[in-house]
Amino acid sequence: MTVERVKEIRRAESERAAGLLGAEVRFFDAGDYPLRTSDQLMEALVQEYRTCRPVFVLTHSYADPYNPDHPAANAISLQARVYAQAEGYPLPGPALGAPPVFMFEPHQPEQCGFKPEILLDITPVWAQKRAAMESMEAQSHLVEYYSDLSRRRGSQAVRNSGRKGIQHAEAFQRVFPQVTDDLT
Repeated sequence: MTVERVKEIRRAESERAAGLLGAEVRFFDAGDYPLRTSDQLMEALVQEYRTCRPVFVLTHSYADPYNPDHPAANAISLQARVYAQAEGYPLPGPALGAPPVFMFEPHQPEQCGFKPEILLDITPVWAQKRAAMESMEAQSHLVEYYSDLSRRRGSQAVRNSGRKGIQHAEAFQRVFPQVTDDLT
């Protein structure tokens, strides 16, 4: 197995999963094991933020003793978001506002310092989510793990909200405080 072959496999799996989710995916080829930033990568990501103008950002957790690329991806995505917000950053396009940032649940949350703060009901899209996970053959070992986890998070969501009918949920942790007009 070569690095180039791994990239081909991951790209094909990612494109297949994105297609199943109705999403668009772009690749920046920043490496893998180890993931490293560069000036060129940071400029490309800042430009991506300024062009796409995301309403929220999803990233890995701050820590992951099983994969050092995950905290690196977190740091790179947060840094690019900050630079995209800076009026003085020398790239075209208007500065980005302040989209909220959420860290998605890692497969070893207790080892990664992950604290679930938001439970999102994914019951209506569960079949689509599962199909996308199944298309990622290199990570097939995680399909049942995340299926079980989604049911547990669904039970927690019902218990914490009183809303009936939630069967599957995902947990997220916020990076920045939520701004709201009321606490309902």
